[in-house]
Amino acid sequence: MKFHPCPGYSLSRLASLFLFGTSLFFLASPHLSRAQNTLYAQGRAAFDTQKWEEAARLMSEAEATAPASTDALLFEGKSLLHLNHLQEAESVLTTYAKRHPDSAAALYTLAMVQQRENKPRESLTTLTSAAKLRAPTSDELRIAGLDYVLLNDYPDAIHWLEKAAELDPKNAEVWYSLGRCDYAQSRFHDAQRAFEKALALNPSNMKAAENLALVYSAENRLADADRSFQQSIALAKKDPSTDEWPYLDYGGFLIDQDRASEAIPLLEQAVVLNSKCAACHEKLGRALITSDHLQEGIRQLEQAVALDAKDAHLHYELGLAYRKAGILDRAKEELALSEKLYGTKAEGERK
Repeated sequence: MKFHPCPGYSLSRLASLFLFGTSLFFLASPHLSRAQNTLYAQGRAAFDTQKWEEAARLMSEAEATAPASTDALLFEGKSLLHLNHLQEAESVLTTYAKRHPDSAAALYTLAMVQQRENKPRESLTTLTSAAKLRAPTSDELRIAGLDYVLLNDYPDAIHWLEKAAELDPKNAEVWYSLGRCDYAQSRFHDAQRAFEKALALNPSNMKAAENLALVYSAENRLADADRSFQQSIALAKKDPSTDEWPYLDYGGFLIDQDRASEAIPLLEQAVVLNSKCAACHEKLGRALITSDHLQEGIRQLEQAVALDAKDAHLHYELGLAYRKAGILDRAKEELALSEKLYGTKAEGERK
């Protein structure tokens, strides 16, 4: 599946055709009651102040009160997208797009929903339909790039993300996504440039700092990597919605640099943030064992195995830990199971 914007669109033409204010604006109609107008107006006020739950509810009520009389469904769908209620958002936006086939805003928003639902082919089809109505913005081209990531087509992903960056060089999210694709393709120099651009545009972008550290590590620029990892942790501590990844990645880096004792508090925080992360328990277990906390380390490795019993590497690490603790029978069992799982994986790859 290929994304096909309207033929003949150069980047300069894309920019010149960009229409500010992609949403349809409500015009009060004499056919609507004062109550109906009020519901919609309240919904817009909630949407504009990012009160997504309230906006979704009010727009749903406005639509139910006066079906197809406003663009309430469009704003309800956008609100549901912000709430990550993807199935509901897709249903609402699909209904609106069928009623308003000339609404590029509805189609581009629907394409974003489908991308987040891991439906890249449907998303690309929707994007192509939207592009026939209006040239895509930088953010909308980014959707195409992310669709190709889901399809494991990194050359096309990089192509569209580069176009998105050309269209809006100040779009930090586009630079971050481009950096991720470059990194996945071992294009470390390009990835470094992209992550540095993302950070320059948004110095609080924790993920850009974390990924820049991974690039430096891959390039064996260890001091730069350490500095960027520390920056990502400082940013993560300020972000109440952070995940385990900055702590996990920095902890793994420190283990590889024979600094396991420094990694322990970071990996403990990773486990707090995601207790079901097998890799978090595994790396914490390794750090503890290396730091002579053998029994605590074994408990962490046992939790890792319990979370992902089919991971051969986890059984191997647990087997080594049992051997170090003198629990030889269990060590033998875990190492044998690891060897079996590695063999099963190799057989599966041959098929």
